[in-house]
Amino acid sequence: PVVAFRRVRLSDYGGKSCSTTQGTGGGQVSPDIPETRALQKWWSDTGGQSSRSLSSSSGGMGKLENLPDRKTVQTIKSEHLGMNNPDKPDYLTFKGTLTFIKKDKEGGAWYTACARSEEPCKNRFKVTQTTDGNWFCDKCQGTFPNCVRRWIFSGTIADDTSTTWVSFFNEQAELLLGGNISADQVFEETYSEEADQDKYDSYFARANHSDWVFKCRVKQENMGDETRIKASVVNMAPLDYAQESRDLLQAISQF
Repeated sequence: PVVAFRRVRLSDYGGKSCSTTQGTGGGQVSPDIPETRALQKWWSDTGGQSSRSLSSSSGGMGKLENLPDRKTVQTIKSEHLGMNNPDKPDYLTFKGTLTFIKKDKEGGAWYTACARSEEPCKNRFKVTQTTDGNWFCDKCQGTFPNCVRRWIFSGTIADDTSTTWVSFFNEQAELLLGGNISADQVFEETYSEEADQDKYDSYFARANHSDWVFKCRVKQENMGDETRIKASVVNMAPLDYAQESRDLLQAISQF
């Protein structure tokens, strides 16, 4: 049998999920419409061998979708991503070009994190410098002689449909800047003794105008009295031009 639902919304939360809106009623079993007959014929002819699951058993929050499942930057606005459920973010994968990096934060495009690598901090929580030059962590209430710097900055990504601001955090920023380029390393080379702005800028210059496949989390955030949509990169991979060409040729051959 074929089960049909009206006004179903497909979203990218946790892979792929379908939801209905209130008042749409239940599903219909094998409704008498042309689409039902076409689907039944397809199943009869193929046995469903060419079907593809819309869900992801590996979890869709960090997985980069293949070309057929990708979206565009414009999708963030056109599908109101991040606005449909304030408690749950939406996720999308798209191909884009990094067009700008907002790196000119005073002291560098990073924050100072706790030096404790174990729980509860695991080098993530912010620390403040004390008058004696040590670093104090509110999370574990510990004081340390040093800290760990972690990347945090924003940038713009564009495709042929639109442009969006996104946030980059430590792991994705290290990849973007050329591999294992840590914020501590750049600090030591550009800020520890005498500021070397040219060398600092050179790390980001290499990343500008590079092509990537991005996975972003889109969520609604409240800033004072203002509500806005924030997109954050949770996974990314440099664009493989050869594979991308093969995927495009395959997609074109299906039409």
